[in-house]
Amino acid sequence: MLKVKEDLYNGLIIETDSIEDSVDEFKASLIVLQKEAKEEGKNLLWLELASQQGQHIALALELGFEFHNCEAKRTTLTYQVKKDAYIPVSPSHTIGVGAVVINDENELLMVRDRIHNNHSIYKLPGGMVEHADKLSDGVIREVWEETGIEAKLIKMVSVLNSYPYRFNKSNMYIVFQLEALTTEINVIDTHEIEEAIWMPLEEFFLHEEMSMFQKTLVYSALENEGLNLLENDKFFSSKQHVEVYG
Repeated sequence: MLKVKEDLYNGLIIETDSIEDSVDEFKASLIVLQKEAKEEGKNLLWLELASQQGQHIALALELGFEFHNCEAKRTTLTYQVKKDAYIPVSPSHTIGVGAVVINDENELLMVRDRIHNNHSIYKLPGGMVEHADKLSDGVIREVWEETGIEAKLIKMVSVLNSYPYRFNKSNMYIVFQLEALTTEINVIDTHEIEEAIWMPLEEFFLHEEMSMFQKTLVYSALENEGLNLLENDKFFSSKQHVEVYG
């Protein structure tokens, strides 16, 4: 018999460990649960299944469930008990970070991808934020992987939101200014990065093969105060981590 717990939207979350291995038993339990949820005035049902439970997934779809979000080894489905019931949106954005890193010689840290389609021969170091990453950890890691430069966060410079991006999602590109703690370049991620250099700022701003977008970001880092990382963990004790910039 399927066990459930309530969510914040007058819905029920089916507990994964209560799902029967037998597809026939699972079908019978799911039909009973759909009926009970309707009688109790619930709005929706949540169902999480592993990738190896293909028959369970197909059965749930036959019974009116729809895909909500999917990861490499699991998928989450929802069932609207009430017509037009509110269902929180699935993850809608990917997040990338970029770094403006300037050394004591007034030089800007730049990289060149092995495969690229941007308008500049070099770009700011950066990459995609990984699952459960802090933004600050992500941008510091990307700078190190792409250039071998150790750096620390100074401020948030800019946020770009664009659509469409990969997988027909939106993308947020968040740019930070970092202070270089080392100066010797040593590309770690040689599969992705062909070259990393320190480029004099004057040369960067005059260079015809540097995009105006990147020039605007660097100028913003130099001229604007930006947003600083604030200490706020004590107000969100239930979270793995919290970052507030202000």
